[in-house]
Amino acid sequence: MHEFFMFLAGAALGGLLSWLITHRYYVKAGQEQKLELDRLAEKLRSKNTLSDFEDKLISSEWSMEMINDVAVWVAKDDNTFQISRGARTQDFQERWTKVHPDNNSASYPVYLSINNNTIKELTFVAVDGGRIFVPIPEIRPVEVNDVEYFWNMNSLEIKVCDVVGSYYIYESIAGVAKRSKITLID
Repeated sequence: MHEFFMFLAGAALGGLLSWLITHRYYVKAGQEQKLELDRLAEKLRSKNTLSDFEDKLISSEWSMEMINDVAVWVAKDDNTFQISRGARTQDFQERWTKVHPDNNSASYPVYLSINNNTIKELTFVAVDGGRIFVPIPEIRPVEVNDVEYFWNMNSLEIKVCDVVGSYYIYESIAGVAKRSKITLID
């Protein structure tokens, strides 16, 4: 009889240990599955916001392609993100555009699109007869009859300019800013 109770105690103890081990792995697997499911759901989330576009400007390489005679920059890792330059809208003259050898300058729309849907339109300026292509700087008053032109280096416009801008002999937005007397701020 003693052996029978030892057998029952051993079976109960073994069953309990087996259940505890199984339960622990069940809970752990459930947590891992939830994390993986959340990761996949985020990956499948529709990426169609301006914030998503701004992230793509930073994280992706871009290539210029001619589509229907229009220059279009396409994100290499997701071709649904595109930047295109629209047709010339009007002549553009401000103090900062007149310091270049060719005083001809004009404004152009730049379209940010996801899945062929335009989500944002920016205005850029072709300066120095079209050799320079940059966003319109912001303006702030500095004196009663004077203003300061500036570019915020963390702005969406500058991030787009990093992809579609051209700087001629000035090599960068900083070179254009120096020549045009535009302040760069962070």
